[in-house]
Amino acid sequence: MTTLSASPFIVDSIWHKTRTSALVQISALTAITVLSAQVIIPLPFTPVPLTMQTFAILFGAAAIGPFKSLIAQFAYLSLAALGLPVLAGDRGGIEAIFGATAGYLFAFLLASFVVGKLASRITTKRFQGVLLGYLVGSLIIYAMGATWLAIYTEKGFYYALLNGVVPFLIGDAIKACLAASLLPISWRLINK
Repeated sequence: MTTLSASPFIVDSIWHKTRTSALVQISALTAITVLSAQVIIPLPFTPVPLTMQTFAILFGAAAIGPFKSLIAQFAYLSLAALGLPVLAGDRGGIEAIFGATAGYLFAFLLASFVVGKLASRITTKRFQGVLLGYLVGSLIIYAMGATWLAIYTEKGFYYALLNGVVPFLIGDAIKACLAASLLPISWRLINK
C-alpha cells in the first residue's frame, strides 16, 4: 500500500492506490463521460452539439491522471463502437463515431492524456494550474474536432471554425472557470 499524500491527483490523495481503486476510477470517469454526453443542447446550425463532455473529460483527467483518464476515454469510445448509445443524442456504432464529430471524439483521448500529464507537473491546487490544463485540453479538442469537421463536411476550415469552435467558446470558458475553481476547493477540503 502507498501513502495517500504523495500523489498530484486529488483522487489518489484520498484513496489508496490499488488495482481495484484504479478500476473504479476508470469506470467512474467512463460513466461520467457517458452521462455528460447526454446533457445536450442541440445547435441548429451545426452538427456538433453542446454537451458537458469536455468538462467531465478534462476535469476527470486532472483528478485521476493521464493513464487512467486515457483508458476511461478509450473505454467510452469502445462502448460506442460496440453500438451502445453512449454518444451525444443516444447514438452509438461505428457510423456515429466516424461522423461529423469524430475529430472531437478522438481528441478526447489525446486531451485527457495531456491534461492528466499537465496536472502531474502543474499543481491542481491553484486556479491557474487547472485553468491552464483545461485551456490546453480544449485547444486539442478544438483543433482535432474542427479539422475533421472541415474534412467530413467538405465545407472548409472557415466553416468548421464558425460551426465547430466559435459557438462553444463561451460555454467552455465557463466550464474552464468552474473546473479551475472546483479542484482547488476540493484540495482545501481534504487538507482540513
